[in-house]
Amino acid sequence: MASTDPAAPAQPPPLDPQRRWHLAQNTHEEALTAFEFALLQVEGEFERFAVNALRIAGDTDLSFNEVVALHVVRMQERPKDTATIAQLTNREDLPNVQYNLRKLVSLGLLERSKSGTASVFRVTEAGRAITDRYAALRQELLTSNLTELADVTAKLQHAIRSMHILTGLYAAASRDLATINPSVMFPATAEPVEAEAAQPKPTRRRGRPRAE
Repeated sequence: MASTDPAAPAQPPPLDPQRRWHLAQNTHEEALTAFEFALLQVEGEFERFAVNALRIAGDTDLSFNEVVALHVVRMQERPKDTATIAQLTNREDLPNVQYNLRKLVSLGLLERSKSGTASVFRVTEAGRAITDRYAALRQELLTSNLTELADVTAKLQHAIRSMHILTGLYAAASRDLATINPSVMFPATAEPVEAEAAQPKPTRRRGRPRAE
């Protein structure tokens, strides 16, 4: 029987039986799974927009990571080294980041110089022009439409805070993966396969069928 106490915490809605699956066994997991799928969809559309907008802005084919690196280098109009760029974009694949930067340098969109013992990157005039045109396309086709949403700034700020929290939770969970012993956590997963593989397969006797 539902509680009638107004001070009692609200009960979570029941799980949707049509959407229940192995990643969602309760309402919290269902919400997180829905968030992950929404995140994948937003990411995919963001990547397509960024790549296509840059192509129109500069008649240049760049990958999504290269587009992001170009904008991040220009961020705050301050030169940045590879480690800073990787940190800002939450990337650990430094060789790939270095490849992205070298390509942008070869296209004349970035220039590299020395700052002490480190190499730093800054946008060239060509890079500044193409990112300005990208910003104009983004304002015309994307950000101008946000004004039609009620309280959009507050909603985006709330979403940013929530995603920062979730980023930390995913990072902590990734570190915890290193402490997991699969054979202890899933002790029965490998045994049936090994047992089945160890059993000799029955041989089929070939020959003429006996006459009845």
